[in-house]
Amino acid sequence: MATLEAGQVSLCEEMLRNIPDVVSARVITSADGSVEAIQVLAGAQRSSSDVAGDVVAVLKKYFAVDITPDTVAVSHLQEPPESNALIPIEQRPRFLGLNVSTKGNKIEVKVEVASKGSVLSGTAVGPASTRNRRRLVAQAMLTALENQSQSGYSFILEDLAVVTLAGKQVVLVGVSLLSPLGENFLTGTAVVDEEEPEAIVKATLDAINRRLSVLTG
Repeated sequence: MATLEAGQVSLCEEMLRNIPDVVSARVITSADGSVEAIQVLAGAQRSSSDVAGDVVAVLKKYFAVDITPDTVAVSHLQEPPESNALIPIEQRPRFLGLNVSTKGNKIEVKVEVASKGSVLSGTAVGPASTRNRRRLVAQAMLTALENQSQSGYSFILEDLAVVTLAGKQVVLVGVSLLSPLGENFLTGTAVVDEEEPEAIVKATLDAINRRLSVLTG
């Protein structure tokens, strides 16, 4: 049967997002839990048929739900290659440095990262409080990464905290990814080894790196 029990839809969508090249997934059910359609947003690494096949397999293996591939609608952020060969995954963005300047009670943070052979930069400006300084570093990082694609997605910095764990300072970052299929919440962490701003950048990258290679193709 092609039905999901109450409370299984969110879990199913989370598992579908773990399929290679999948950015987001939405399961549409009727009142009795029957799976009417599954909408998937994917990158350019894999064909629609390959992604749909994996979706069918996940539903069958983990939820005992039988659906046909034509139940799965796959949209791509970029067109996949005509051949079946995978696009080589580019090296993940690498932090280059940041610059902080203060003007009165305002602070400007500029972050630079290397990605795909080019240097990306992002800037964030705001009040110069201690808490806001941290957020501005993360925001500048997100802005830099958004600047490298026109794929219709955006990142929202939801929260940032520095906590003590096992005697170490650890940065926790929560980011929402907004795409044509909706919203996903991502998290990242990094240990403060030396400079706190660098750890904030690394935690932000940790939150989004897995999705970034898909989003930017």
